[in-house]
Amino acid sequence: MKHVWINLISNAIKYTPPGGTIFISLEEINGKAAFSVKDTGVGIGEEDLPKIFNKFHKGRNMYKSPGLGLGLSIVKGIVDLSGGTIEVESAPGEGSRFTVELPLARD
Repeated sequence: MKHVWINLISNAIKYTPPGGTIFISLEEINGKAAFSVKDTGVGIGEEDLPKIFNKFHKGRNMYKSPGLGLGLSIVKGIVDLSGGTIEVESAPGEGSRFTVELPLARD
């Protein structure tokens, strides 16, 4: 899970310009841990949203940034193997919000 948090937070830092804001939250929702990273960065275009978890996919406005386009596909694989879900809300110029929900272990 460490890789999940590092990737989502580092992406928020990478794609948020100086003076922008990054919000990180963790809460329990309906018996699940909900971790969210929201930024005021460049955002992701509607045409790229369905593909962002594909291996080697980089959005149209992300091609100049470093990286191979593997991070989010690895994150999704880890979340899936953990029985969780990951969702993204984004729009160009408005930033992105990634939310990971994971089941909580109960005694």
